[in-house]
Amino acid sequence: MYIWIPITILAAIMQTTRTSLQKSLKVNLSSQSITWIRYLFGLPIVVVYILILGFIGLDFPVINRMFIIYSLIAGFFQILGTILLVSLFSHRNFAVSTAYAKTEAIQVVIIGTILFDQHISFTSTIAILIGVLGVILISLVQDNVSWYSLFIGLRHKYVLIGICCGASFSIDALLIREAILILEISSPVMGAATSLLAIVIINLIMLGGWILITEKDAFRSIYSYRNKSALVGLTSALGSIAWFSAFALTEVAYVKAVGQIEVIFSILVTQKLFKEGMNRLELLAVFLIGISILVLVYLSLIHI
Repeated sequence: MYIWIPITILAAIMQTTRTSLQKSLKVNLSSQSITWIRYLFGLPIVVVYILILGFIGLDFPVINRMFIIYSLIAGFFQILGTILLVSLFSHRNFAVSTAYAKTEAIQVVIIGTILFDQHISFTSTIAILIGVLGVILISLVQDNVSWYSLFIGLRHKYVLIGICCGASFSIDALLIREAILILEISSPVMGAATSLLAIVIINLIMLGGWILITEKDAFRSIYSYRNKSALVGLTSALGSIAWFSAFALTEVAYVKAVGQIEVIFSILVTQKLFKEGMNRLELLAVFLIGISILVLVYLSLIHI
């Protein structure tokens, strides 16, 4: 079943749109508030989606204890990753922020192998590394620094935030797949929807409680920007539906690697919305990412 490929591309488009909307809100709202609104305004959409699945005949799964544990931990890392990503906006421009977070494509391979006993082929790993190289190249070009400066820059806060952001999203994605697979259900789509609903509710409560304690005026600010916040919720819900469905259909490493196309989308967004230019080296980076995605899609189709 190769439907995961267009689903992943849809997820990347929605995530690019959501992230650009979140960046525009960074001036007015805190990182925690911007993260929370994706769950607040996304929940109704997820509820409607899962009800539609039930209406067309898909059975609701029986929830077990391990599913709840996986969902709780995944929810925590999703919150952490989103907060770190949003906080990057104050350190780098939009494309670079996304690029640092996208180190998750190779991190998911490493973490999946170490913690979840998941393995992909050597050829696939090389293809993923090529894509990550393209992502790093974008970071270098947009910041006008050398490869030497890249390694020296590891001591800087924004680089560490980016790496931790990628690691958080990697663990989140791996746990989501584990949660979906542990459900005794024949439909991966319903399994993905159930996992998404659980994590949205968990994150809405956890992060909402934290904001209530630390930022009491945040809810008033969110209400002031409710229209744009609703768009964040819409794109977040649609993107998450696509991501979770893709995770249910194939290995997370393949989904995350193909999802690197989001970096290409983000560059297009920065050119149109934020007037951030692109040069020849950036085009080379886009080429590397594109080659990586095409190779991985081919390898997944022939099951190497």
